[in-house]
Amino acid sequence: MIKLTEFSMKNVAAIFILMLLLVVGGTYSTTTLKVESFPDITFPVVIVSTTYVAPPKDVLDEITKPLEKAVAGLDGLKTLSSSSQDNYSQIILELDQDKKPEDVKKDVESLISNVKLPQGSEKPKVLTAGFASEPVYYLAVYGDESMNQAELDNAYKDTILPGLNGLKGVDHVDSVGNQDAVLTIKMDAPAINNYGLTPADVSGAIKAALVSSPAGTVDFNGNQQMVRVKGEMDSIYNLDNLKITTKTGDTLLLKQIAKVEAISESKFIARLDDKPAIGVLLYKTKAANAVEFADSADKLMTEWTQTLPGVKFHKIYNSANDIKDSIHGMVQEGGLGAILASVMILLFLRNIRMTLIVLVSIPLSILVTLLVMGPLGISLNIMTLGGMAIAVGRVVDDSIVVIENIYSQLQIAQQRNESVIRLATKQVSSAITSSTITTVGVFGPIGFVSGVVGEVFRPFAITLVVALLSSLIVALTVIPMLAKLMVLNSKKLTNHDENHVGPMGEKYKKALIWSLNNRIKTLLIAGVALILSIVITVPNLAVAFMPNSEAVKQGAIDIKMPRETSIEMMNEKSKELEKDLKQHKDKLGNPAFKYIETLVGYIQSSDRYAYRAMMFFELTADTDATEAVKTYKEDMLKLMPPGSEVNVQLFTGGPPTSTGADFSYSLKGDDQLYLQQAAQMVKEKLKEFPELNDIEDSLSDSKTEVEITVDQNKARLYGLSSAQILQAVNSWIAEEKLGDLKFNNVTYATKVMLNPIYKNSVDKLGTFLVKTPTGQTIQLNEIARIEQIDAPNSISREDEEQIVSVKAKIDSTDKGGVSQKITAELAKLELPSGVSREVKGVSDDINRSFMQMFIAIFASIFIVYIVMVIAFGNARAPLAILFSLPLAAIGGLLGLLITGESINVTSLIGFLMLIGIVVTNAIVLVDRVQQLREQDYSIRDALIEAGITRLRPIIMTAGATIIALLPLGLGLSKGTIISKGLAVVVIGGLTTSTLLTLVIVPIMYEFLFKKKDRRWFNRKGKSSSIQSEQAPSALQ
Repeated sequence: MIKLTEFSMKNVAAIFILMLLLVVGGTYSTTTLKVESFPDITFPVVIVSTTYVAPPKDVLDEITKPLEKAVAGLDGLKTLSSSSQDNYSQIILELDQDKKPEDVKKDVESLISNVKLPQGSEKPKVLTAGFASEPVYYLAVYGDESMNQAELDNAYKDTILPGLNGLKGVDHVDSVGNQDAVLTIKMDAPAINNYGLTPADVSGAIKAALVSSPAGTVDFNGNQQMVRVKGEMDSIYNLDNLKITTKTGDTLLLKQIAKVEAISESKFIARLDDKPAIGVLLYKTKAANAVEFADSADKLMTEWTQTLPGVKFHKIYNSANDIKDSIHGMVQEGGLGAILASVMILLFLRNIRMTLIVLVSIPLSILVTLLVMGPLGISLNIMTLGGMAIAVGRVVDDSIVVIENIYSQLQIAQQRNESVIRLATKQVSSAITSSTITTVGVFGPIGFVSGVVGEVFRPFAITLVVALLSSLIVALTVIPMLAKLMVLNSKKLTNHDENHVGPMGEKYKKALIWSLNNRIKTLLIAGVALILSIVITVPNLAVAFMPNSEAVKQGAIDIKMPRETSIEMMNEKSKELEKDLKQHKDKLGNPAFKYIETLVGYIQSSDRYAYRAMMFFELTADTDATEAVKTYKEDMLKLMPPGSEVNVQLFTGGPPTSTGADFSYSLKGDDQLYLQQAAQMVKEKLKEFPELNDIEDSLSDSKTEVEITVDQNKARLYGLSSAQILQAVNSWIAEEKLGDLKFNNVTYATKVMLNPIYKNSVDKLGTFLVKTPTGQTIQLNEIARIEQIDAPNSISREDEEQIVSVKAKIDSTDKGGVSQKITAELAKLELPSGVSREVKGVSDDINRSFMQMFIAIFASIFIVYIVMVIAFGNARAPLAILFSLPLAAIGGLLGLLITGESINVTSLIGFLMLIGIVVTNAIVLVDRVQQLREQDYSIRDALIEAGITRLRPIIMTAGATIIALLPLGLGLSKGTIISKGLAVVVIGGLTTSTLLTLVIVPIMYEFLFKKKDRRWFNRKGKSSSIQSEQAPSALQ
């Protein structure tokens, strides 16, 4: 490493040019890096979804099971789970961490392509999931009083939607509430029966008349031309008067047996504060920059406000605003930390020039990090900014040690020249190199942590590692070079009295001598302090997977009513709920809601769920959002029918748990009745815990469906099979799409169906006519029993075995503790025979992640030890240094307790960081001890001398790190929620470990080495030796 110093001292101009290039390159990188809230990760899952119009049982048997069988043997498959519900099958393949979802996706597509699925099912869609799968922008489009709904729909269809679809980086756009032109042909059942027709006859005649298809080619004098046959149907009037021939040869008009209506229809219903609106949700591609994408959308809306009079835009939620606020918060806290660290360094060095030299390491290290992030594919997000903000306090450490030693050696030296700077840098180069490498080494195990934790924190670790390695290079090159230019010939340098150690040094010397003379007492005091800190803090600390995310005033309400609810009923009920919500007031007596947007039938899917609705809202600044969520939910449930559910959630900025539930208890078994009994037992037990709410199971949401049971004997008498009866029933109740028809420059989505009034009861279904092979017609109820039955809303399976999940939300910050308590009580339940159980939810997340983090911590300790053994050339000195690690736990745990932070993944990352940071101070101390012992110092005097000479740089580096992290630890800005607990642990742990390291490490060092070397030094010999080593003249 000293060669780097030699190069920088001899090539000042080259170093300045390199610095300039780094500044320009790093600054440019900030403009090109992708900006987002969290690292754009892809979870280790692949999702297979299939649409098939059938009840859950049929979806399971005909879609889910065949697809499950096809992918069950997939290499790297960890868990196979599925859900079969009305018209929809979803299979989730959870993969081993080393598998790439995109690669597995291709394998899955290949495997399921050979599966034969029933006619009428859509092609299965294979998807991956990640943070990029969520919409990044919600808005509402509505018209003012001068614009009607038709005009708004036209403006949206002709201008707004094409514009949004043309945005750079757009993946897709969900439109909710926009009206489409629809042409419905509603057949009259009595009229059809009267003319001896079937629905299939009518729809067939219409399709035959509307045919438009190529018929082949003809040759006109050597010129080949395509021939197309097209049915002439240029108006709704012509369609209404379409002639249809009956089986008896009679001719009738379509309007005699059906009603043709041109209407405006929407799959969903949208409102903004009682006004009709179109809800818009924008999804970006994985590669798109979220901030640039949102800014482009804002620019479009600004233009449309001018060019589309009467059209209004209301921004519901823009994730880019959160990203900007979070980034601003992190930059602000990092900048404030840098300023505080600067003041701390200035107070110790009392030299502005030296302070400025040290501070150069901060921007240079950060700019190098920004320059490297681009090629590594790392984006600018909360995690990477957190890494850089935390690095601010640590990147100055190496520079402080170097400049402090240069300053000290210049004060001592009889002749001040470049050789003093080289010698001073050389004296500490091995120490700072070892300490930086050990700090970097602790992050190696992060690469092996799986799941969300590993994916989220890996960019954080990489960013911090690059910053630290950059700071080491800066300390060994730029700092000596600047010292040569700014300090070497400074007239303010005073000669240093070697025998003067200062008041702080005198007090420390006395404490160190007493501790070395009373080793057992000192170790007992430290041990008792460690034990007391664990006993006092651990039982009183909450345990969570991730820290509680920052909630804002915006949120969403998910409303679910019984399955039989029509969209008209859901719409009316949602209006009632809106009216009730608007009665709430804030603390000042003003309306609590700024706005309420309601989307009926929509749950972020292209399929309509008539019994569901979503409400987006924003509360005023004077409303207690957390308390309001509980109150509103209770009030809304009072207005809803039994079996309804309401989930009110504030928007937050934290990564989710894997199951979406705080507590999840899975029950597996083959017997449906036993599973129901077990689920009921678990639910009753959960109700005993006041910390739980929203207790539900996957079986409780049942529904009714119509079941037609064919009487095989009667059907056989008429020559009918069940398959023929199924086909006949389907023709009566199915809605057949005929495609788009254009009349008077309006394109209509056309469909033919039986008028709903003829199929709205069991009795009316029984009157459907079924044609026998002999041409006779009979009513359906003559050959089949028609009844309504209870059926499961969905059927869930895991690893091809049926599963029931009981879920609940935990109303406590100590989610881990509550989960463990509940699990222990549930373990006492005697479940029915054949039913197995498994705990999931946040408890499962905590157990898996904490286990991996503890393994990573122990692996980091081992790595640190190996690095130190290589650096020191023996095993005992590093062993003495390791005794500083338990001391860090004292402050880390006390810090969490005082600030009210929980033990979670981020705080464990803090303890992981402490391993690398804490040993840095001990390395600087022990390295100096080793140097002095090589000069024939005795162990005791080497420890005392090294402690005194290294006291100031150790206090300075630790203090700079602590002070720089204070803004993050206070967590005053948005976006610091992830790094707050981490900073608190480092601040507390570094404080106690620094104070105790200066005492405990010397004690352990003396204990480990005293038996080997009992020689005591001669003070005179020591003095002459060290003077000769320090004098620059000796190097000349």
